Amino acid sequence: MSKKGSSLYTEQRIDLPALRQHRGISLRDIAETTKISIRFLKAIEEEDFDQLPGGIYNTNYIRQYAREIGCEETKLLAYYRSVVEATS
Repeated sequence: MSKKGSSLYTEQRIDLPALRQHRGISLRDIAETTKISIRFLKAIEEEDFDQLPGGIYNTNYIRQYAREIGCEETKLLAYYRSVVEATS
């Protein structure tokens, strides 16, 4: 996920809204394609994972979101897991 010299990726944080906007994709576009509510998509972008339904839904939503914005799924999931572990 890390791209040297890019402000969209850092080792500590991924600027998901900026990445999505850079690609010209709206939350509404993602919601229509994936059938994930905009509320959950915003929670992913804001790293407010407590707002997601939990369990397998979280990983499924993050995978779908990653695909839609052109982000590598495995790296976004690893990032998600690191954030969740850090806040647990």
